[in-house]
Amino acid sequence: MIGTCLDLVPNIDPSGIQILLITYLPYTINIWLEAQGMPLFDISWRIILPDLFGTPRIVLNTTILLCAITLGLNSGAYQAEFFRGSMASISAGQTLAAQSIGMTKRQEIRYIGLPQSLRRAIPAWSNEAVYLPKYTTVAYFVGVAEFFSAIKLAVSRTYQALFLYALAAIVFLVVITIISWLLNYVYERVKIPGM
Repeated sequence: MIGTCLDLVPNIDPSGIQILLITYLPYTINIWLEAQGMPLFDISWRIILPDLFGTPRIVLNTTILLCAITLGLNSGAYQAEFFRGSMASISAGQTLAAQSIGMTKRQEIRYIGLPQSLRRAIPAWSNEAVYLPKYTTVAYFVGVAEFFSAIKLAVSRTYQALFLYALAAIVFLVVITIISWLLNYVYERVKIPGM
């Protein structure tokens, strides 16, 4: 969603410096840089809710929010490039045909460009959707308690490293398989015949 908006907004060049900086810096560096900016914000707020066992847990705080924003912007930068490439793949003949029947530029994008380019971008977006759950583990570096950090804590308490890391691998495998299956299903439903 962020990538599509970045690509469609006029006066923002998707191959410009902002996308270049976001995509060429590793996730770890992006999250660390975001964490260094946290003292500028009020970091005392948090949302606490009980977990399944009734123990109060922090659900959302500034660190978690900034990590989510960083991961979203990084993923959005890649998605903007995927979408830009799919928009560029639409032939100029279709643009000329839309103009010849009196469509405005906005109508051409809405009725011809977007439907085709969104369909063509789904395979690339599915790769990004598969990578994103794995990249959330880098949020551990700035103190966000995410899935992998919970596994690491459980290993330090129980000393059952092989079992727990294998369990983490299975959970990641199941989540990624479900994401891949859903996006393949969507792609098969909306793909352009003959492509």
